[in-house]
Amino acid sequence: MRVDETPGSAEVRRGLVGLVRAGDASLEQSAAAVTTARGGAELRQSASVAVVSGGDTDLTMAAAVAVPTLGDVKIDKGGAQWVVAAGDVSIDRGGAGVAVAPSVRVERGLVGMALGWHVDVGSGGRVLFGPKAAAAFGLAAGLAAGVILVAGGTYAAGKTLKRVPGLPWAS
Repeated sequence: MRVDETPGSAEVRRGLVGLVRAGDASLEQSAAAVTTARGGAELRQSASVAVVSGGDTDLTMAAAVAVPTLGDVKIDKGGAQWVVAAGDVSIDRGGAGVAVAPSVRVERGLVGMALGWHVDVGSGGRVLFGPKAAAAFGLAAGLAAGVILVAGGTYAAGKTLKRVPGLPWAS
């Protein structure tokens, strides 16, 4: 099923939809593969793989894998794996794997990695990797990957050069 009402708003209740595309999208007790909205998107007791909106996004008792938005994101008793917002991200009694925004606020929830100019952790909230820890983790992971690639490349080059006959430096 496909809901395609770009100029206006689309509302889906108790349905299973492949694509929702509208000016403002609202899902209630529904599941959608992709939800796109030029304006805001609101999911209540719903799930969507991707929620892409040009306005604010509100997830209440809802789940999503990826939430890229140009507005604010509010998650209440819900969760998302990836949240990337041009506005602020507010999580209350919910969670996110990664939250990237200018301001991230976590109240009674959990965020794996929060990247933003201002990360505020309220009562009962927890952020595993803040901006400094994420930078240190990225530096350590990059250094480890570089060492592994150099060691593997050196080993492979040595094995290859031994197979090529007649090279003066390969003996």
